[in-house]
Amino acid sequence: MSSFPVRAARRIRRASEELFRAPQSSQPLQAPIYLISAGGQPNFGDEFITRAWLDWLAEHQPNREVWLDTIEPGRASHLFRDTHPRLRTTNTLWHATHTGASDDPEAAAQRMQSLVRDLGSPRYDLGLRDLRTMGSMHLLGGGYMNSIWPENFGIITAMTTLKADFGIPIFATGQGLMPHDGPTLDWLRERLHEFDYVESRDAEGARAFDVTAGLDDAFLAFSNGRELYAPAAELPATMVLVQGDMADAERDEQLGRAVERFMSEQQVASQVGFAEAIPPDDFRHAKAYVEDAAPFYPFMRIWENGFPAFEGQTWLTTRFHFHLLAAAAGARGTVLNARPGYYDVKHGSLQELGTGWSDWASEEDANAVVPAATGDPDFPAKAREFGQRKAALAAQLYTDAAMPPAA
Repeated sequence: MSSFPVRAARRIRRASEELFRAPQSSQPLQAPIYLISAGGQPNFGDEFITRAWLDWLAEHQPNREVWLDTIEPGRASHLFRDTHPRLRTTNTLWHATHTGASDDPEAAAQRMQSLVRDLGSPRYDLGLRDLRTMGSMHLLGGGYMNSIWPENFGIITAMTTLKADFGIPIFATGQGLMPHDGPTLDWLRERLHEFDYVESRDAEGARAFDVTAGLDDAFLAFSNGRELYAPAAELPATMVLVQGDMADAERDEQLGRAVERFMSEQQVASQVGFAEAIPPDDFRHAKAYVEDAAPFYPFMRIWENGFPAFEGQTWLTTRFHFHLLAAAAGARGTVLNARPGYYDVKHGSLQELGTGWSDWASEEDANAVVPAATGDPDFPAKAREFGQRKAALAAQLYTDAAMPPAA
């Protein structure tokens, strides 16, 4: 016969189990959310977009399991560790599509379709099989589905196959689909029309692919609770980010001369701050000035401490998301085009939205007078309005009706 202390201990243990047991919901467990992003490299714009969606889901779908398929899942697990409480990272689709041949779009598409539909690959099967259980597949925004990177199109094939064969809803938001030429334009247009929802972040992409014209996904961050900006009192009055990637050798040399010209007009060069979106590439045009005591804002500092922009500040940049975020803070700016056909479309979409920033065609004459930085004082309010529009779209995509219960 049990002694009284033992019986008492059992009662206490049972009471504790009842007290701390998770409440049982009468609702069926919802299937996981699957996000696909070009993040994890790191590249500030792609990371910022990914974090915006994870923050939104953390607030509105905190109990759902969220899978993030990204280029570097290990780095992504560190970058996004303070976002969604049930986040898991993988590279199933990125790995599968990047290990196949990309010089023949049709052959690459057939290979990916076969992998997703039939399995049979020891490297990918566990991840590909799990895709069949997802509540939805969502291709997050960014400029990585266009003719610059045709090796990424296998992800599109995987998504359309999962919809056709397993009935999974598929979305794409904030897409930068331009530039696009050659035979893959018609191919991609046809595949995008199989999606449940596709949004282009610029009018040119919307027209070329006959999809919804919308906004860049970065605007979603303005509807979330996270503080986006660093304290203004600690920041330089002038900032520069001229990228070290994407430009050909001739254009890169022109960009370097443009930075030199811009800096020659500054009263105190050592008080101009330099920022970095992709480490270490973006340090190249900043190196000489940072070594001469100019403040430097590397990726990690910006990521952890906030974006270094404030009302009345001046910017010179080639980077799209730095244009967006600085203008949304009330900064004036001048845009340099690092790659015609790509960045001009991106920056043009922001100017059409009302940033008021000026263009500098430095490739025509790097020794010309630098255009005055301009801006629109109404754009910060517009950016918050755009954030609410993106949040409304997110709510539309992630309603309970669109998400089937887990199998």
